[in-house]
Amino acid sequence: MVFVYGFILGISLIISLGPQNLFLIRQGVLKQHALVSATACFVCDIILIGGSITGLHHVLEQHPSLTFWLTLAGSVFLLIYGSKSIRGAITQSGPKQTNTENGESSYWKIIFLALGFSLLNPQAIIDSMIIIGGGSVPYSAHITTFLIGVLTASFLWFFLLTLTAYHFSDFLIQDKIWGGLQLLSGILMIVIAIKLILPT
Repeated sequence: MVFVYGFILGISLIISLGPQNLFLIRQGVLKQHALVSATACFVCDIILIGGSITGLHHVLEQHPSLTFWLTLAGSVFLLIYGSKSIRGAITQSGPKQTNTENGESSYWKIIFLALGFSLLNPQAIIDSMIIIGGGSVPYSAHITTFLIGVLTASFLWFFLLTLTAYHFSDFLIQDKIWGGLQLLSGILMIVIAIKLILPT
């Protein structure tokens, strides 16, 4: 039951359409190091969730200034890439044109983007460090089982999402559909960024 609870908590947080998921959909559609992207995001989840369960969530709770600077850095990151996605949708820049203008995304560039969308993603940090970290407290006697449950959800979701986008890439890569995905992605990232930096 501890494994099941960890799995349910993990999957309930990760399936929301956020910057990290949109990044994986994009890489799957473009067929650019799709599995590398999913692997990098999963490794980041291991770091964030593992760190949270071992007590790092208390560090964020006790040092609100650290949370502020992480949120600010993540918001700036989301604003930059959100604006880039909207600009691509407005100019009707399809995947082929985007690749021609920017060159094929290198292996390391994709890894750094995956790290950015994972480690500079305030939503992921809050989910991992605060919600999952706090949710693990009642199961401290079976913390390894709880961690495996959460990470299993993360692993399955990242790779299923990426492979699904890869499989349906011929449909999703059509200019109108791709433009809609870019616009949705850009708007969502900017909304999240603004929501995070505005005072509550």
